[in-house]
Amino acid sequence: MFRIAKYEDIEEISKLRVMQQKDDWKELYPNKDEEFYTVTKNYLEEHLNRDIFFFIEIIENKIVATCGLQVIRYMPQCIESGIEGYICDVFTLKEYRRRGIQTNLIKECIKFAKENNVIEIKLSSDNPEAIKIYQGQGFKFDKLIMKREIKEKKTDE
Repeated sequence: MFRIAKYEDIEEISKLRVMQQKDDWKELYPNKDEEFYTVTKNYLEEHLNRDIFFFIEIIENKIVATCGLQVIRYMPQCIESGIEGYICDVFTLKEYRRRGIQTNLIKECIKFAKENNVIEIKLSSDNPEAIKIYQGQGFKFDKLIMKREIKEKKTDE
């Protein structure tokens, strides 16, 4: 069963986010589970259903997949709303993967974006399987994006 997350889902989503980060970062994950869980939970308590929305799949009374949509309001351009979206925290528990759950959550995310005047949705991924899912939903690589990191990287001296 799909639905948009509610306040009472925050603890479970926060736990899944820790799992997602471990899965994505592998050996680079800093192993600060409790600290990351708390920061995530606090963030969601302040932002859930205001500027971040989670589309979740529930099976047997537990959340098995998440797809977050961060809504970002920029200065409007000409006649466009200036509202963009960023897909984040796309995660499915291993035992529920390859069932089309993420494809359905992404479709719901896109539908929600259209209904809420979002002009563009962005995401980033280096996972080949995920990229296939995103491309199947119309996402394309953009060569115009530039970025500059602000946080200085530590170097060994």
